[in-house]
Amino acid sequence: MNCTVVIDRIAGWLGLDRETVASRTDVVVLPFFDGERTPNLPNAAGSIFGLRHTTNPSEILLAAYQGVVSSLLDALRQIDDRSSGVGADAPLVVIGGGAKGTAWRSVVRSLSGRSVQVPDAQEPVALGAAVQATSILTGEPSDSVARRWHTRKGIALPAVTPDEETIDRIRSVRSLALELNTREL
Repeated sequence: MNCTVVIDRIAGWLGLDRETVASRTDVVVLPFFDGERTPNLPNAAGSIFGLRHTTNPSEILLAAYQGVVSSLLDALRQIDDRSSGVGADAPLVVIGGGAKGTAWRSVVRSLSGRSVQVPDAQEPVALGAAVQATSILTGEPSDSVARRWHTRKGIALPAVTPDEETIDRIRSVRSLALELNTREL
């Protein structure tokens, strides 16, 4: 999922910079512009719920961040429950263009309740591929190579108390919209 594409699209529609977000919102955005993979909802469409005459555009943009992050965290929970072996309190590493902004970092922390790391690496995906290749060629475990190469060197933000109210609101709206998102419109 290329999360920043959703944010850039909504920010563009609203005429906002992607960092121009409200401090809170009651709006919920389901960011399924091209269907959704987790859960498998190929016919899902993006939706905005909770708009009022008093709703500020920056609230809608915050809701877009929250909708994207909520979907990612739900997918991560499914992976963790089935296979990853990674602790539920392990730091989340955010990469890509959006990770350079404070809005992504803030929403990931507030919805996950976990610490966030933003690596200094300019090309973290390429670095990860190089770590894997080195591991295969040398037999050294990939986590050992990654530590030795300091792949996580960068900004480390502490965990915060998760915003359970927002998480519950998004899940409730997603559940209520499920029937609409399981058929073609």
